[in-house]
Amino acid sequence: MVPIKNKNQKKINKRIANEKVDERNPNRKRTALKYFKNACFLLVLFLGILFLIKIKPHQVSGESMMPTLENGDRLFILKNEDPQRYSLITFEPKGNKDESYIKRVIGMPGDRIWLDQNTVYLNSQMAETNPTPPNEENLSGVELPDGTLKVRVDWEIAAELEGLSTIPADHYFVLGDNRRHSTDSREMGLIDQDQIEGVVKFRYFPFNRLGTID
Repeated sequence: MVPIKNKNQKKINKRIANEKVDERNPNRKRTALKYFKNACFLLVLFLGILFLIKIKPHQVSGESMMPTLENGDRLFILKNEDPQRYSLITFEPKGNKDESYIKRVIGMPGDRIWLDQNTVYLNSQMAETNPTPPNEENLSGVELPDGTLKVRVDWEIAAELEGLSTIPADHYFVLGDNRRHSTDSREMGLIDQDQIEGVVKFRYFPFNRLGTID
């Protein structure tokens, strides 16, 4: 029976020792918890600031980007990102900062461009030193260089593009994927870099179509 008593006494002594330690540091656990909460708060604050600086939510309205994007899709936009060819971008139309459009970049700065009445021809493969197609009244009967995109624009836009041999620096030609139901560079002309809000990177709703955007 003596060994059992000694064993129990050791447990009691150990518990008393722990209690004395806690008495010397009564706020130790409370302080550790406070530090942990502060660290979590700072992390959330940092991520929130990063989100506000670099990322912007956008909701698709309309059918202009179908089937890639559907009405009501919700997206994350990476702000201050330089668009690449075929990137999806959001931008503010000139004279209407309350609106935000989403389109696909088709023409990049430096792409060859020429005009036949109100038909625009874009070519990303031609160097600036290469000759342009013959200046005829109707280029539709002329064999066009490989990679040439033919787009009919409003007459007002045609007048703005007249005389250009390349897309100017910091300007882009954009189109909607659903061409029949899209207001884009055919009616608005070239999009200036200053109008661009960001590049579409991620769809977060609906959940069954959640994922990155190419």
